[in-house]
Amino acid sequence: MAFMNVALAGLAYWHTAVPGVAPLRLANEALNAAVKQENLRVISVSGFTPENATTFTLSLVLAPEIVLPEYKGLNIKVPSFEVTDEKVNAVLDRQRESLATLSDAGRPVQLGDYLTIDYTATLEGKPLAEILPESEHFLAANSGYLIKATEGSFLPGFAPRLEGMTKGETKEVVLTMPSEGVNEAVAGKEVVYQVTVKEIKEALLPELNDEFAARVMPDQTVESLRELIRKHLESESAQRDIEQKRIAAMVALREKMDFTLPETVVRNATRERAQQLVRMNMERGVPQEVIVENEEDILKAAGDQARVDVKDEFILLEIVAREKLEATREDMVRRVSAIAANARTTPQKVVKTLQKDGGLDNLRHSIILAKALDVLVAHANVEVDKTMEPVPTGVPQE
Repeated sequence: MAFMNVALAGLAYWHTAVPGVAPLRLANEALNAAVKQENLRVISVSGFTPENATTFTLSLVLAPEIVLPEYKGLNIKVPSFEVTDEKVNAVLDRQRESLATLSDAGRPVQLGDYLTIDYTATLEGKPLAEILPESEHFLAANSGYLIKATEGSFLPGFAPRLEGMTKGETKEVVLTMPSEGVNEAVAGKEVVYQVTVKEIKEALLPELNDEFAARVMPDQTVESLRELIRKHLESESAQRDIEQKRIAAMVALREKMDFTLPETVVRNATRERAQQLVRMNMERGVPQEVIVENEEDILKAAGDQARVDVKDEFILLEIVAREKLEATREDMVRRVSAIAANARTTPQKVVKTLQKDGGLDNLRHSIILAKALDVLVAHANVEVDKTMEPVPTGVPQE
């Protein structure tokens, strides 16, 4: 934050010669002249304090001094999003599963079966329900729980250990809990589950024929359905490819740059990010007391993301200025139309909503930042790595 004393030459004259002109307005005019004269890049202004008839004090937050390195020709590596026959077949298999009928297996559990189970869990002899908060009691005990016997169901490694059990059988399953993604009270610890298999059902999949295709989508054959799936996957893959290239290019450029961020801006961004995380958790049904318990972690995550976001925005705005990028009317129309289509409403209603609280300005801002990212991608040297996993979005990439 920078503090500036601005001498208002002639303020007393204007204040007497132009009746009704407020000092704040005159101060604003003087500030604009001073900013232009000193070539300052002001982010925000606060703390107007008149000192005497000709002088006032303001607190200014200035944009950081940034030396933009060569941003064209960045070397980036991204995963492959090639649409293969295997990916198309995987979608067809999921559709067949969604139309499957379940029948009693009449045999021991096999992987892929659908099971109804009861279970209770203990940690060092103590019921897990006495250790975990109420919102996580589903890990501690359940009755009539439906599970598909696959590796990723419920907890890693749980379902495969039920293989070979018979209907009505009870078995002790010893499981090491994941180190991440579960309550720290049980993370990485050995938990003992008492599991009873109540029902064993197998899925009878419909045949992959034109009749099945017509059930999925009227008037389709297997081949036409395959083609529709392929086109959808290609469209989805193209979007993910753009997203991953943008992330990789931004990371590559960010690593070349180091500058001091305005703490006021970071604090504001942290507060907004924390509010978003709280809203997301509440929408997922996380109890308020759990959110309060994890307040420190939420603030840290919000602060980490805020610093990355603020730094990236300053960098991209430098590229916007260098490339003279702008959001055209056509850009705005396309974005509004896309928002309306996703929300199943009209562009007119979207515009009316965006006109509140500076929404249109925010939309315009996001468009020019996206254009700056696309400049980076368009001039990057891209290597496709088929073994690489996509980078998660919405988290800091450092």
